[in-house]
Amino acid sequence: MKTKLKQIYYDMRHQPVIAWVTFLATAMSVFLIMVVVMMQRAKTVPFAPESCRENLVIGANLHIENIDDAGNNSSSALSYSAAKMLYDGLDGIDCMTFYTMRPEESEVYAPGGDDFITAQSRRADAGFFEVFDHPLVEGRYFTAEEANALMPLAVINESTARKILGNAPWAGREIIVDNSVYTVTGVIRDNSSLATLGHAEIVIPTGPGDTFGQWTDYLGSMAVAMVKKPGVDMEHLRNQVKARYSKLDAQLAAEGKRTIYHEAPYEQSTLADAAFFGSNTTPDASHSRRMRWVIYGILLIVPAINLSSMLHSRMRRRVNEIGVRRAFGCTRRRIITDIITENFIVTLAGGFVGVTLGIIFAATYSGLYEGIEYYNQGDTPAVSAFLNFTTIATSLIICFVLNILSASVPAWQAARMNPVEALNSK
Repeated sequence: MKTKLKQIYYDMRHQPVIAWVTFLATAMSVFLIMVVVMMQRAKTVPFAPESCRENLVIGANLHIENIDDAGNNSSSALSYSAAKMLYDGLDGIDCMTFYTMRPEESEVYAPGGDDFITAQSRRADAGFFEVFDHPLVEGRYFTAEEANALMPLAVINESTARKILGNAPWAGREIIVDNSVYTVTGVIRDNSSLATLGHAEIVIPTGPGDTFGQWTDYLGSMAVAMVKKPGVDMEHLRNQVKARYSKLDAQLAAEGKRTIYHEAPYEQSTLADAAFFGSNTTPDASHSRRMRWVIYGILLIVPAINLSSMLHSRMRRRVNEIGVRRAFGCTRRRIITDIITENFIVTLAGGFVGVTLGIIFAATYSGLYEGIEYYNQGDTPAVSAFLNFTTIATSLIICFVLNILSASVPAWQAARMNPVEALNSK
């Protein structure tokens, strides 16, 4: 290893342009791939308030059509009663919440105050704070009994409390949300809007009698977030939901209607990957995954071709050295192994720089996430969301693949040199 490091140092001193271009090109290639990887990981890696993402399951949307006129159909999120009918009490679920999946932009201000702010609010039952981890800063969560009674209460985040109510204590004070008065029961820690399913700045109780956002007996603005027990198969959950869809179809038949089942419920990772997902479609995660693999391929193959040309130029300057080694009995396999190993060290060093830059970029540049739904401008994930074993393993694999793609052909050509011709070359 010491000899290889000396060889790399010698190359960098005597071929500085080629060596540094190789190093920087590797760093940039790994950086771009890691940015793409991290953009996706921001949607899937567990972090508060969605620390349960690996087992998070979502029941969302309902699609109803007329039996005699298939073109006449309607779809949206669920009404509270429909959500209860389809998902309440499923076997294999650890905890669940009925809530508005899409946050509302609400005007919030203090009683007697002139200024208001805009905050993202959700209606949710008490299970919301079991499914999503929102640590309390002050006060308490509202209870299931209070939610079912539709008490005018609210749990708000720390930033909203500070902007509206000034200094603590905040619990027990009143705020006005969209012209309705609520008493603050508790204040939760600020949470990232990149956690699109669990993010909230204001949480207002909802229950069976709540008609907020209800369009019909079955359609409304509600969804169900569930944490399945470890080891529970998604097909087991879907089979239960299909049976409940059949019961709902029996009720709808009297109205000349029926449901169209779209493979609900969904894993959180499926929703993160789904392209063009709406209430009247089945989430298609395969399209987005294929496109990502195409992007990864382009970001690997294009720089690999350029790096291969650079390495070929470096090998041409080492023809005499290779000729001497071959003349003294060095095998072709050893030549190939040494060249690939030397190149891998350079690739690994460039990859380390690329990954470091990628993590810094992903954790500081909020514009990277503007395509994520419900995103609040300025939000970025914590570095801990990216700096883990998966990120390191991914970067090592990228470096290894890039090394093999760029070094294999030049190494094979160098090993195929005739020793006599190599020694006589200039």
